Amino acid sequence: MSLSTRINHNYTISVIDSKNSELSFRDLKGSDLEFIDFVLKGEEDGSKENELTLDQIVDILSILCVKNVDFKSLPRRTIYEIFSEIKKHILCNYIPKYDWLKQCYSIQNGSFAEVSAMEEVPMSKFIAMIQIHNAAVEAVPSPI
Repeated sequence: MSLSTRINHNYTISVIDSKNSELSFRDLKGSDLEFIDFVLKGEEDGSKENELTLDQIVDILSILCVKNVDFKSLPRRTIYEIFSEIKKHILCNYIPKYDWLKQCYSIQNGSFAEVSAMEEVPMSKFIAMIQIHNAAVEAVPSPI
């Protein structure tokens, strides 16, 4: 099966098969990170690298898919191909929840007052906010 991917303007991507069937997936949000951390736990230390189960992959796809899709009804190969596209275009922006919270604290000038609102920000937008914030902090002249 040959899949193509289209990046949409609304923080989603569409994965399209050769018959032009399309599934849309949204960007990660801060509210997803606790679950993603749980699923990926152990990968950073190398103990579970590349060992996601089919059920874990289906869970990730189900969370990110814009429509309600029964991924288990799809052939295993198709599931892995879709997940490959999701890894390439969405999961590449994954930040562990603890690191995400540290960045939220920094962006909000030492406050967690708006953390609930920040949990709904698409991750690619959040990463851009981090970059802008860091550049602004670096541009502040030194007092000495």
